[in-house]
Amino acid sequence: MQVLAHDIAPDGDLYIVLKSPYFKNTVPRVSRRMHGKASSTFIADCLDREHPKWYSRAITTHGYGLKENVQHRFLVSSQTLTTVSPMFKTMLGGGWKESAPAVATSPSSATAIREVSTHGWNPHALITVLNIIHGRHNDVPKKVSIEFFVKVAAIVDYYQCAEAVSLATNLWRTRLGWHNIPDDYGNECIMFLCLAWVFSWPEVFKPMAYLVLEKGEGLKHVRSYDLPIAPILEKLDDKRVWALNLVYRNLRPLRKQLHDGRRACCTECKYMSLGTLDAHKEAMKKEFGSWEYTAEDRSVYRVRSLLGKFPPLEWKCPNDKDKAHPKKCSIEGYMESTFKEIEESFKQVQLADFQAKKV
Repeated sequence: MQVLAHDIAPDGDLYIVLKSPYFKNTVPRVSRRMHGKASSTFIADCLDREHPKWYSRAITTHGYGLKENVQHRFLVSSQTLTTVSPMFKTMLGGGWKESAPAVATSPSSATAIREVSTHGWNPHALITVLNIIHGRHNDVPKKVSIEFFVKVAAIVDYYQCAEAVSLATNLWRTRLGWHNIPDDYGNECIMFLCLAWVFSWPEVFKPMAYLVLEKGEGLKHVRSYDLPIAPILEKLDDKRVWALNLVYRNLRPLRKQLHDGRRACCTECKYMSLGTLDAHKEAMKKEFGSWEYTAEDRSVYRVRSLLGKFPPLEWKCPNDKDKAHPKKCSIEGYMESTFKEIEESFKQVQLADFQAKKV
């Protein structure tokens, strides 16, 4: 195995030894339903979001065979790291298996330098974090892709040093115009959600969480891998399931309410609404393969869209000739208050609700 040394702090007293580089996968994989196709057709979001690409000039594996077979040793200052990272402070305080005396290269170095091991990180992202913390700004990229950003975010989250790197991360965000956040659900949405959580960007977290709530189709279609976002996705998906169950709970008694005359404004409206309700069930069956009321494999957005496919009935009731037919006499109209409740609940989700998840 080839060992590469990197002097982040030339007079440092600690080696960070990166083993199995590139092993961790921090790029999520979201699969979305293809509408108009077979009900079980889900396609992975595979758009390339790795531009602009950036590689540290200090790291090269050319000529060493597989890049995973290279071990990287970063010489750093323990004082600097323990000042900005509670994780390093705990590790270097003793009792952690990652912390041990360095392999001696000379009698003096055996007592002067310790080492901690870490596994799986992208070495370009790790050296970037260490350069930022040690004030080596000339070695920090000015532009990064969102994929590289989340690789940095995963390391920052693990070592709990978001504040120490905030100057660089805020610069990346603003300089590249990252205020233009995604407007649709997919891999990029999940990555922005992670960045917003790690770096405490409430104005980004809120709309990204809303997209997940509104257009997410279940956790089995999202692979977060080593991205530190799984607990948040689980909590958001619980809320998505609650919303769909609320829709179904209010749809189930609608047929009986229409039969009993408690919803429709007239007999004609009652029968038209009942027919529309049956048409909606057929539309659900065509879209999802079943008209069963379940939260699996479907989004709140799509269910609402199916309900809205059938417009309000356009006529005047015989018994009410002076007024236009009420707009609420439609399946969507009957469910309006339900979706308003869901929308308001989704809008109340904010970053502070998830801060306790951080360790």
